[in-house]
Amino acid sequence: MLFAISNPNKATGRGQSVVANEFAQRASELGLAVHSPSDSSDITKLLQEQPVDLVVTVAYGQLIKSEALSIPPFGWINIHFSRLPQYRGAAPVQYAILNQESETGVSIFQLDTGMDTGPIYEMWSTPILPTDTTETLLEKMSEESAARIPQVLDSINDGKEPKIQSEIGISPAPKLTKLMGELSVKETRNAVVAKVRALGSNPGTFFTFRGERLGVTSVEISYADNEGLTPGALVATKHELLLNLQDGLIRLITVIPQGKKSMSGADFARGVRISAGESCE
Repeated sequence: MLFAISNPNKATGRGQSVVANEFAQRASELGLAVHSPSDSSDITKLLQEQPVDLVVTVAYGQLIKSEALSIPPFGWINIHFSRLPQYRGAAPVQYAILNQESETGVSIFQLDTGMDTGPIYEMWSTPILPTDTTETLLEKMSEESAARIPQVLDSINDGKEPKIQSEIGISPAPKLTKLMGELSVKETRNAVVAKVRALGSNPGTFFTFRGERLGVTSVEISYADNEGLTPGALVATKHELLLNLQDGLIRLITVIPQGKKSMSGADFARGVRISAGESCE
């Protein structure tokens, strides 16, 4: 029997209407029955009533208890977006970009009761391009995983045994917080660019300008002359908005002023009429 398990639907938007998440919607479009158990006991009951040989999870966000893990004959496997044991946790892609890694990877492993600690069936590397954001990297690795998972399932059916994870190089990737998106003009250009690439869309990255939050969703390093500028100084021209940091200038390509919609840095500068000597915090 083939069916999908999704997290329960949540109220979203200003109207707080309850709608199915994207995964549940897509599964329904493919003709799959979708179940949304609320907790581990509901998951156990579901698998007892509708037995399956194996469960595949990705970004499920819940620890599965041993009772449920033991029901499918071939267990549970999880698709995790890092080369385990590196970046165990909820946000492996974001932390890889934050830490300016040149590559990450995907691990397909057997779930146990720990946090991403189970033995590994398959693992491969994925380069992180200088232009990659969390969204582009997740899309790339999702497509790689979808292409490879049938072969992994076949190998498990043929009796392949997973290999115990290494205890060398363990690192955490815990849940993100909104405070992590706060940017500082005392940081280096590479650090700020990495933060925006990793966190720009969620939870959002921002400086403070005129006492208000100035969201920043796209930036790049600028090699324009910053002589005489202190960290935080803004330079507005007809075509761009530059911000001086600890080690040089960055270009604020796209920003979101507090309470407004996304716009180019140049349009923002024209709208607020930035004066010479104004700065961000």
